[in-house]
Amino acid sequence: MTSLQESKLSMYQSVQLLCANNPTITASNAAFTEGLSELNAKISDILNFVSTDIKHTSGITNDKTVTKHNLCTVASEIAGFVFAYANVVKNEVLKQEVNYTYNELRRLREDLILPTVKIIFNATQANLAALGSYGIDVIKLQELADAMSAYTSALPSTKMTKSEKSSVVISLNNLFKETDELLKNRLDKLLALFSKAHPEFVNAYKSIRHVDAPTKTTTQIKGNISADKRGTSIAGANITLTGKTTYSATSDAEGNFIFKPISYGKYQVNVQATGYQSHTEQNYLVKRGVVNKLVVVLKE
Repeated sequence: MTSLQESKLSMYQSVQLLCANNPTITASNAAFTEGLSELNAKISDILNFVSTDIKHTSGITNDKTVTKHNLCTVASEIAGFVFAYANVVKNEVLKQEVNYTYNELRRLREDLILPTVKIIFNATQANLAALGSYGIDVIKLQELADAMSAYTSALPSTKMTKSEKSSVVISLNNLFKETDELLKNRLDKLLALFSKAHPEFVNAYKSIRHVDAPTKTTTQIKGNISADKRGTSIAGANITLTGKTTYSATSDAEGNFIFKPISYGKYQVNVQATGYQSHTEQNYLVKRGVVNKLVVVLKE
């Protein structure tokens, strides 16, 4: 959702609230009541599309992030054991093949991660008979193979999501267009029916039927989840925001997460992670047009 669409949605919801607070007036005309019902439906559809967009995008991004974290963890652990073996037998070629830390693997370009891990896998497999005392056996090697397979499976999903996201954007744009036309060509015109009997309602309606200048920044939340005692990042934590719409995300390998875009307003925050106490925060305020920060420290 663009910043202009955020401003429009805020205006739609203001009209919706005004009408909801004056049910006797709006119900006095059947045509206005019908148009108002359509407006409520359009607003609901817009919020659903925004929520779906966030869930699909962050969900698939998190899938790839989690599988990448697991792949780099398993590969770097095995690489360390093989490097120790190579150091003992003075095999410099083998040392070079497996000389990768977790961070070095994680920072590789996406198209280089799997080929690099494959080199580590092949080197380990070729020396498997001598690696038993270093904690590497067929089961450990299969764990690496499974991690490679899981990461490979997560990659195509990202490409599919771009197509899905494009479809959501088109549908969202159409919804805003339809809502603009509904207000301009129906509700605004029918407003004259109330001018004599309810001038205050008409004036209030007109005062909110404008779109504020859009902000330069999309309303969003960037946050981090960490542990209280060690200060380490918590991957895989589930973050849920409950307000007019419910949003959810999962923290990545560094404990980071993002909600973008998100409707501004107050939310209840709930964070859960395996092995930690859950965290709940009431009335977390998301400010419009800024990058809101949300840092949560979980207790073990």
